[in-house]
Amino acid sequence: MIEEGETLAQKIRRRQGQLEEIRKPWESEWQRVSELVQPRREGFTNYWGDHERGKRKGTRIYDGTPGSALLMLADGLMGYLVSPSMQWFRLLMEMEKLMELPGVKLWLQETAEGIYSALQRSNFYDQMHEYFLDGGSIGTATIYCEEDIGKARLNFNTFHPAENFIAENIHKQVDTVHRRFKLSAREAVKKFDKDELSQEVQEASTKQPDKKFEFLHAVFPNEDRMYGKLNADNKQYVSVYMEYNGKKILQQSGYDDLPYAVWRWRKNSNEWYGRSPALDAIVEIIGLNRFSEDIYTVSHESVNPKYNIPEEMRQRLQLFPGGRNYYKDPKRLITPVNSGVQYPIAVDFINKKEEIIRKHFRVDFFLMLAEAQRKMTATEIIERQSEKAAILGAVIGRLQNDCLDPIIDRVFSIEYQAGRLPEVPESLLDYGGKGIRVDYLGPLAQAQKQLYKTYGIRATIEELVGIFNLYPEGRDVADFDVVVREIMDARGFPQQAIRDPDVVEQIREARAKLMQQQQQMEQARQMAEAVPKLSKRVESGSPLDELKKLGAGAT
Repeated sequence: MIEEGETLAQKIRRRQGQLEEIRKPWESEWQRVSELVQPRREGFTNYWGDHERGKRKGTRIYDGTPGSALLMLADGLMGYLVSPSMQWFRLLMEMEKLMELPGVKLWLQETAEGIYSALQRSNFYDQMHEYFLDGGSIGTATIYCEEDIGKARLNFNTFHPAENFIAENIHKQVDTVHRRFKLSAREAVKKFDKDELSQEVQEASTKQPDKKFEFLHAVFPNEDRMYGKLNADNKQYVSVYMEYNGKKILQQSGYDDLPYAVWRWRKNSNEWYGRSPALDAIVEIIGLNRFSEDIYTVSHESVNPKYNIPEEMRQRLQLFPGGRNYYKDPKRLITPVNSGVQYPIAVDFINKKEEIIRKHFRVDFFLMLAEAQRKMTATEIIERQSEKAAILGAVIGRLQNDCLDPIIDRVFSIEYQAGRLPEVPESLLDYGGKGIRVDYLGPLAQAQKQLYKTYGIRATIEELVGIFNLYPEGRDVADFDVVVREIMDARGFPQQAIRDPDVVEQIREARAKLMQQQQQMEQARQMAEAVPKLSKRVESGSPLDELKKLGAGAT
């Protein structure tokens, strides 16, 4: 809320200061994790200094286990959740009865195909891999979606975590994002009205066009929104650009939905920023790295040991291969210094630390998927390893709620307003714009549904098979049509390929009628064959005569 006598720009600067103070305690932990797990994200404490750019990264890493575990995690989420090579979601109506309205299923299918096309034309899949790396290491990942109107495509950007400051609403959902970033003077002049920029930026645009300046993008709920009024200033979210140390707004607009999708791997209820597998395993990661550093030093020493050398041999010692060292006193030996390190103990310690780290990153689960791909499908693997898949249930659920749902909503909004998606069918217009539900079809997303939705059905049927053999009437208790539909839905079977109940009933009636006709014809044939054996002459036009004729026709 704007305080009395305070401008919007002043309010945003005040809020930015508060958000920076709230995030500050996290930065040292993020820096430590980045140095040891994801070195490309190093530099939280000195991110705004240009001396960090181009600097060598990862100089403090002596064991690559945490980094490879993070990469396996990101690759697994990418490959088995949002892979560009598979259909990983479909659209359904929240009210199931609306699916039966004319044209609804076809519209949902064509709309989903339009969203897939928009994602394929964009850089979504490239940025999502970076997004998963941030979530697994820092614990908080932020991706931004905007439309490139000139090219009729979407742009996604996974910004460095150091740039992003967030706040939650009362429902523990991120509704405010401030992004502190840099632009060159040349870029700033192209993006904003030059006359609104500070004098320093204007002068640099001609004299030092590549000089960097700090800016701020603030997106937050529109508290002054008037419902029912449609204009640029009455959107659900306010968007403001300004210079970081500036006093006036450079650009103000709005969004119907939050353009930033912020995912927290997991979080405490009293915290805004997330915690990650890397943060959970930080003790093991630090211990492994320090011990590996010691082993590296000792290993180097074992190859190139320290020596005790007689004083008189200074400057005359040859330690290279084939070197010759001459001395008069055979008792004055050149001897290496024994470090006394026991390698078996060191190896055992390292192996235990590596195992704990891999468990934090779920490496065994994703490794199982990767190694068994040639033998069975990912879905079959997950069925056999349902307990392991269930461990990721909370993570996948939060990822869908925090990231994938908002992204699909935003893509739908942009593409629909741009006219690149089909119009809503008239049959839905009378239902007040009831919502669309996203159903995820990737192997990881389906694991939970298959485990909890079909396990009980399959287990019950297996147990009842023996009872049905002894008591066939027991089958009447279960509605197997419902059972079949539940299993097909849990497996992600295409909705448009499932017949309507009315159609199914028509097929069954036609089948029953055909079977009845066949039975009548068989009975008539049998009776017709028996007629000639009768001693009594068959009267013309009698029922028996008719059956004889029918039997003759059947043969």
